[in-house]
Amino acid sequence: MRKARAPSVLAICTVTWNDAANLPEFFEALAKLQGPAFRLIVVDNASTDGTVESLRGHASAAGFPVEVIALDENTGFAGGLNRALESAFASDPQPAWVLSLNADAWPAADYLEQLMESARRFASEERPVGAVTGRLLRPEPGWRVSAPAASQSERPSAGGRMSSRLIDACGMALTRSWRHVDRGSDQADHGQYATTERVFGGTGAATLFLSAALQDVAIDGRVLDDDFHSYREDAELCFRLQERGWQVLYEPRAHAVHRRINLARRRRRMSPEVNFHSLKNRYLLQYYHRSLADLPRTFLATAIRELGIVAYVLLRERSSLAAWGWLWRHRRRLRERRRLIRSRRLVPARATARWFGRASLPADPDRPRILMLGSRGIPASYSGYETMIEALAPRLAERGWRVTVYCRSHYVDRRLRSHRGVELVVLPTLRTKYGDTPVHTLLSCLHATLFARGARAALVVNGANALLLPLLWPRRIRTALHVDGIEKRRAKWGWPGRLVYALSERLACLLPGATVTDAEVIAAHYRTRYRRDSTMIRYGVEPEPLPGHPILDELGLEPRRYFLYVSRFEPENNPHRVVEAYRQVGGDLPLVMVGDAPYASDFIAEMKRGADPRVRFPGTVFGEGYRGLLSSALATVHATEVGGTHPALVEAMGYGNCVLVNDEPANRETAGDVGVYFKVEDQASLVAAFEFARADRRRARDHGKRAALRAAEAYDWDVVANEYEQLFRRLSNR
Repeated sequence: MRKARAPSVLAICTVTWNDAANLPEFFEALAKLQGPAFRLIVVDNASTDGTVESLRGHASAAGFPVEVIALDENTGFAGGLNRALESAFASDPQPAWVLSLNADAWPAADYLEQLMESARRFASEERPVGAVTGRLLRPEPGWRVSAPAASQSERPSAGGRMSSRLIDACGMALTRSWRHVDRGSDQADHGQYATTERVFGGTGAATLFLSAALQDVAIDGRVLDDDFHSYREDAELCFRLQERGWQVLYEPRAHAVHRRINLARRRRRMSPEVNFHSLKNRYLLQYYHRSLADLPRTFLATAIRELGIVAYVLLRERSSLAAWGWLWRHRRRLRERRRLIRSRRLVPARATARWFGRASLPADPDRPRILMLGSRGIPASYSGYETMIEALAPRLAERGWRVTVYCRSHYVDRRLRSHRGVELVVLPTLRTKYGDTPVHTLLSCLHATLFARGARAALVVNGANALLLPLLWPRRIRTALHVDGIEKRRAKWGWPGRLVYALSERLACLLPGATVTDAEVIAAHYRTRYRRDSTMIRYGVEPEPLPGHPILDELGLEPRRYFLYVSRFEPENNPHRVVEAYRQVGGDLPLVMVGDAPYASDFIAEMKRGADPRVRFPGTVFGEGYRGLLSSALATVHATEVGGTHPALVEAMGYGNCVLVNDEPANRETAGDVGVYFKVEDQASLVAAFEFARADRRRARDHGKRAALRAAEAYDWDVVANEYEQLFRRLSNR
């Protein structure tokens, strides 16, 4: 018995013209689409290359309903899409959503799911979402839909890696000269559009529309203006959406590839017909939607551009002179349409005018700006705090929060202004052991007090910064102080440092709006000693294995035949004891000591002098190299004895490493029953842990698999981001 097909809640509407070469990739991409059931409606504009025959062949083999409508004349994109929408809206039941999709635009499998989830998350009665668009990239040479998922999606990862492709469009923006442009077009993608936000519009190549919004803005039953034929018709539709109060969202997690041909820089190679419509439609846009409200923003830039256009047409493109004649001949009909458009406006003209010269607005303006202070900054290149902020801040930005991270100039390039959708403020500091953190946090607090408009909550890391929290009070910024471990016990601090941390511990219970701990052991310390309840939020891990990374060859390593240590080289992390104990471990397996410390050169030099020849010191390793080492280690050793949850331990578990762990309360809380424990003061105990993994590698791998399961259950960055969102909402609403 044949299973009944679920009713389509989505119509995909496509207009083709000589697209036969694009159809195999197009249908293959649609076959992989996840999410709601859909129906494909294709309108062909009198193609001459066999597109209709190819469409019918693909339709018969498709696993979803396909309707092919072959027209006898080329009605342009506007006319073709209107015909497809007529068919979509005539169905029973009508689709709730319409995806406008070019045949040369190929969405990733989760494209629809990401767009719909974004619409559900940010829609409200005050700001209804009428359309959502995604991140469109140009294909690289040889790109195919059938390529492995990892090579075709190339999304920003938790570690900050980005695609090297060119951006095609990340939403639509308006310039002050009355141009509509695709944001980021022709730029290399370095994560500069990684935030969910409101934009003026979306390209018709791959934008999801709410059916109710399209029907609301339709005039005389037509969603697009047939007079536009092709080019700028999607911009005109977005003007009407904005004028009726519908919001357009850009969702960076929704990815598609667009093989665009008609680009502004290729104007001289375009057909005279395309250039004719481009010029004609520029004036139609202004005639229908220009108002006195946008003149202060646009008059000068538009006047200069118009002079340039007139000169260009007269001197280089006389075929487009016919556009002015066409506008004059149809002036009465155009005047009536303008009257209809303007009579239907529901929002003030100034609300639309604000888009000129503005790339975006926050997806949810009710969410205030969040500040993150006290760390060295991102991209992460030092320790746990930076790793946490690298994972947390972009996730909050993706969810519509405006996030600003303060960075230190000797760790982050002063010229860097943003990273993965997060605003960066890079400030100087004193590069000394005792001055680095407090001086930078002092300058950050002063900068925030003077310039951080809209900020209502801040996450300040490092308990020593408790002394500086009152500097944020004039701005009414509520703070959460992340205290990490019991810093006054760290051996690296002299008596002045221990005194500061002892005082800060007490102030951490009085000054911030919330005290954040990352382990129950630390929470219990504050609860018992100071009767202060804390907000306990753990770290997370998002494994991205890179087996066989080139760093193995660089260090002379073989997969599953080396031990790995990762931590700052400071006394309380016991790297010297690990190196000393390894001299007594049998076999020829290398020990890779990853780490460094800025103010411990004598300590590190002494440790290296006594090291066994099997020990490698590659220094600090971040990014893909670090993930490559984690992916292929036999076991990792964690000898820390001060602090809460250590990110390096969580990451090693997430990557399925057998973890050799110093038997200290916070470490035991993190690793649970999957750790192989030793007492770092007892060298024989540490040697035995090494020998356990070396002697039975299969048993070590079993421990690693159990560690990965524990990490997946207990340490999830998305869960961590949810908990921080709740914390920031509480702080902001006080």
